[in-house]
Amino acid sequence: MSARLAKLAVVAAGVVGLAGLAAACDSDNPASLCGAANEGIQVVARVDDHDTSTRIELAFMEVDGGGISRGFCSDDVVTINGREAEKIRRPSGNTVFNLNLAEPVDRYTIAVENDGKTTELVADVEATALAVTGPAPGSGWSRAGPLKISWEAALGESSELTVIIQDAIGGSTCLEPLYRAVVADVGAYEVPAETLTVASGVFAAKAECDAFIELLRVDEVAFDVRSGAGFHADSHLLFATERGIDFVSKP
Repeated sequence: MSARLAKLAVVAAGVVGLAGLAAACDSDNPASLCGAANEGIQVVARVDDHDTSTRIELAFMEVDGGGISRGFCSDDVVTINGREAEKIRRPSGNTVFNLNLAEPVDRYTIAVENDGKTTELVADVEATALAVTGPAPGSGWSRAGPLKISWEAALGESSELTVIIQDAIGGSTCLEPLYRAVVADVGAYEVPAETLTVASGVFAAKAECDAFIELLRVDEVAFDVRSGAGFHADSHLLFATERGIDFVSKP
């Protein structure tokens, strides 16, 4: 072997060795799922369909791993409907993958390229129409009387919807505590009189609070495995439809 070829062989061996070292480091990194079997990983996806935006977020976690979501090997890729998702490491230590969408769709196809192999998951959803029809935007309602909330289109007694009422003025909460109720999805709900209260010691009892009502409808859908090694059977997608409206809470 010539000196030049010998030198190239040494360089190539060094590159292979470094690649092997990098892979080993990935596998040994407790902050990653590199090398973990798919069957032991739960996938939890959530689609948030707001009035003006739609976003999907994915979390991958080992079933026996304490509920911390993590990423895969450093060079692995997660795509949603053919677009690469952004990998985000949060201060809490959780790693998630998310993507902003132009609008909600009926099918979400998630492809995970992990350890040189690809698993493709599919979730079909039925996005239901939801619009707040009452109270009128910006209208004032006395806390001494009931607050009537209405929406379209209702799904019926067998379905549930969450009603949330909250606010913030200059970073401080005016209404306290946060109002949250899970109600039948029948198109109307009434918050009883004197249920909403002003934060004690922060705002005067006669304060007017610029608040908002949020209606939240969540549907859970299981994944179908289109190809590759499936993830844990408890993996699922949550499709959340959220609609809100502003109002003024008066004494």
